[in-house]
Amino acid sequence: MDRRQTRLLEEGILLFNRGQFFEAHEVWEDAWRRARDEDRVFLHGLIQVAAGFHKLQCSQPSGTVSLLSKGVAKLAAVPADAFFPELRSFRASVETWKEAAARMTEGGAAEFDATGLPRLPEPPRRLLERRIDTHVEIESSARRVWEVLADFPAYSLWNPFVVAIAGTAVRGGRLSVEVRPPGRRGMTFRPIVLAADPHRELRWLGRLILPGLFDGEHVSTIAPFSSGRVRFSQRETFRGLLVPLMRRSFWEGTRRGFEEMNGALKRRAES
Repeated sequence: MDRRQTRLLEEGILLFNRGQFFEAHEVWEDAWRRARDEDRVFLHGLIQVAAGFHKLQCSQPSGTVSLLSKGVAKLAAVPADAFFPELRSFRASVETWKEAAARMTEGGAAEFDATGLPRLPEPPRRLLERRIDTHVEIESSARRVWEVLADFPAYSLWNPFVVAIAGTAVRGGRLSVEVRPPGRRGMTFRPIVLAADPHRELRWLGRLILPGLFDGEHVSTIAPFSSGRVRFSQRETFRGLLVPLMRRSFWEGTRRGFEEMNGALKRRAES
């Protein structure tokens, strides 16, 4: 895998281990589209496993059985130690959950103990990298949440963190984003839109002066559980030479800003 694919694989692993299976699926799919040979088979297997556990969260165990079966078959088609030594035990754990989902389907059950879900080996922490991840459940449709998220001219009416965005949510477009973190002065930056998938994901990349100095890849994802309930996740990965030098107050303020925006979006989408 190239550097970008490796980063997407690691981002998806962190999401998967937090039980954010839909989000992991979306990230791995980005890597899968550009992968080849064994890498492509491996990523496709992970994608189907993540989709299977998302079905479990959506109370659809029959869909879980089908997707986990396909995912395990693909993971079994690559050498057991080609990607990480724990792949064999991970496959066995997924098989166990596939059998449990089959019993749930037969018995008409939907509840499960999430504490026993499989986990993947965590990627190593990098000195020049920092991640912030927040999410909130919203009693509304994915369409309605996207309408609020993509209606940039209305941000000043409800958003306490991202107070203004100029531009259009279209891949390759340039935005002008003004943020006001709690307890800090506001700032404006001009990120490039990397993805704008209606009702699912908005992703952009912002930079401070030069690439590699202080880059921030921001992702907003809408994970549907039903026609009227979603999980909205907002996360950002910061990379660059300035990351270790940023004060603790910067990271805490940014996280609080994400959380405040999540709460405000929830209130607006549910109203």
